This record gives sequence, C-alpha cells and structure tokens, in this order.
Amino acid sequence: MSNRHFDYDCIFVGGGLANCLFAYWMKKNKPELKLLVLEKADRLGGNHTWSFHERDLSVSQMDIIKPFISKEWPGYSVAFPKYSRKISSRYFSVRSESFYEKIIKELTFEFGVDVIGVAPHNVTAKGAKNWSARCVVDGRGFAEINPEMVGYQKFLGLEIILESPHGLTLPLLMDAKCPQENGFRFFYCLPWDERTLLIEDTRYSDTGEVDLDYFRAEIKKYCDQKGWRILKIVREEVGSLPIPLRARFLGFNDQNPDHWMQKLVSCVGVRGGFFHSTTGYSLSEAIRLVHRLRNIKELSQEVLLPIVSHESKKTVRRQWFFRLLNRMLFAGIEPNSRYKMLEFFYKMPQGLIGRFYAGRLWPTDYIRIFLGVPPIKVKDALKCILHNRERIHG
Repeated sequence: MSNRHFDYDCIFVGGGLANCLFAYWMKKNKPELKLLVLEKADRLGGNHTWSFHERDLSVSQMDIIKPFISKEWPGYSVAFPKYSRKISSRYFSVRSESFYEKIIKELTFEFGVDVIGVAPHNVTAKGAKNWSARCVVDGRGFAEINPEMVGYQKFLGLEIILESPHGLTLPLLMDAKCPQENGFRFFYCLPWDERTLLIEDTRYSDTGEVDLDYFRAEIKKYCDQKGWRILKIVREEVGSLPIPLRARFLGFNDQNPDHWMQKLVSCVGVRGGFFHSTTGYSLSEAIRLVHRLRNIKELSQEVLLPIVSHESKKTVRRQWFFRLLNRMLFAGIEPNSRYKMLEFFYKMPQGLIGRFYAGRLWPTDYIRIFLGVPPIKVKDALKCILHNRERIHG
C-alpha cells in the first residue's frame, strides 16, 4: 500500500512500555518511518518500576533495554518465616521517569487522547479525532477480564527517603515474615541508594481492590519495625494485576464488535498476553517481542499482524505450567498459608529459579518442583490439574 493514503506508517495506541520500546527501536532502525504514539495520560510510560532477572534475556535482547536501565544489583534476597536465602543472579530495574526522559526525545506523540475505536488502519478518539496508518498497534493494557479465571497481584509502593542509611545492599524481593492476610503477602524493597528505597506491600489476593490508606499505613508500620525513619515520600505507585488461572482469562463477547476487532489489530504488552503468568512481570516478554519485530522489512498490517498473533499464542501456550501453579496457589491452599508454596519453591536449585522467572522451565523442572513435599494436599493438587479447562482462542 502506498504511504500517500495514510497519515502515518504506524500508530501506537497507548504509551506504555511495550508500545514505546517497539516505536523507539523501529524509529532507530528506520528513521524515515512516520510513527505516532497516542496516550490518554499526560506522559509516556506511566508511573511504574519494571524489573527483570539476568537469565530472562539473551545478550542481543539485553541490548534493547540496556539504554533504559536505572539500576542493577549483583543478586537479591528473600525471607520467609522458616527460610531465608540470597540468590547470586543479577537483578535490573527500569524507572518510568528515566524511561520517559529518554523515550520522549525520539518519538512523536499526542497526550490526552481518549481512544474510543481501534481498527487495522484507523484510530478514533473523543472529540471527533481520527488518524489513519498502514498499521495500528494496540498496547492499552488489559482488555476485559473474566473474574472467574483470575486471581490478583495487587500492591502499593512508596518511594521514600530515610533519615539515615537503611543498610540494604541487595533488593529484598520477598519479605514474607510479615503477617499473612488477604492471601500471600510480602514486602518488596529496592534500594536505589543508601537512603532511598522503593517499598511495596504486595498481596496475591482473590480480589483486586487496593485500600490505599491501609496499604500506606502498613508500609509505614513496616518501616517502623525495621527502624527506618521516613524523611520524605517521593512518589507512589499502585497496581492490581490479573494473575490468570486458565488460558481464557480474557473476557470475550461474541456480540461486541470491539472484541472482534481485537483479533484484527496487533495487540502487544499485557493486552496481547505478553507477561509472565505467575509473577506478572511484563518487561522481558515485551523485549522478546520487540527483538522479534524490530528488523522486519516492512511495517504494515499484512506483515505485522501474523507475527504478533503467532507470538502471542506461543507465549500463552508456553505458560500452561505457570497457570497450573497459579491454580494451586489460589484454589489449592488456604489463602493465609499461600506463602508456604513460595517458601518451598525458594529451596529449589538456583538454575531452576532462574528458569522459572524467565518463563522457560525445562520438562525436568516440572518433575523437580513436585518431587519434594509441596504444602498442598494431593487431592487438592489433582483437582487443580484435572479441572483445567485450558482452551486457547484460535
């Protein structure tokens, strides 16, 4: 198709991580492309901290995210009521504010755009705005969720400056020595410098609501218990991520034309299923997709859609075992005892833990995970295995 029929070569709907990385690298590799990013908010990247492990990415995939890395550490630690451990595997984080500062210089964008319609070659927004392109990429976050097929990972994070050094040299990915309530609960701590921390109160819960005031109070109570005196709260981030129990966790209404349109438009990020089903981490899957796409010869609907659709289905199928583990976590064990599953898991060999976070377990790992004595009754485990109803849309 000729460019003269369209306003842009590609329109990216949603200014989140996946869309921005894809647009950034397409522009870097093909500066002649005319690209547009549409975002409902007033900035790209939102208000997030994205993290990943060194085994999540290959060397060439790492090159895609390297310009945006805010901090790296040589390892991390976890703590449970009966077991603590340090893992000697590098851990990386990307802060959305630094991501925004770099990405904004390279892209053409429009903020405050409330999109109401997405089609293979057109995007419409409130205010009678309309754009056309050779292809459209939808990265607006999760579509409609079937609440019967998900649990939730919900959290509130406070980035704080302390009056004195906190003493952490490594991230504390899970501190589950706290009281367990509303499901599996832990505190997540990232030490940005000797007095600055991101602390998140995280719950694997049956419901997605976040009581902001309560979570804030709990983080401050945690700081008091650690002897950390808060000098200043710099910012706050909140999330409630659906954790799929089965492949068909996205709601689909045959009578809704918008749902059918999703099959005709390339969906990336969590909207396309590109995230780790158990941890909720999305950065690594976003990078893998960008790595697959950034050197395509032609940026068009005919070329892009088959590749993205294939990668989406492949990602969902590859994570069947993680959804099984999710069912065991949410349906196979009493909510406030869920931490025992993670305490059991972290006694596994470090290589297996790395492959778990990368979402690429070996077949022998499946056996190894069940060779011990996981804290779940056999009958409950069998129920989770047999009642899977794992069906994936074509």
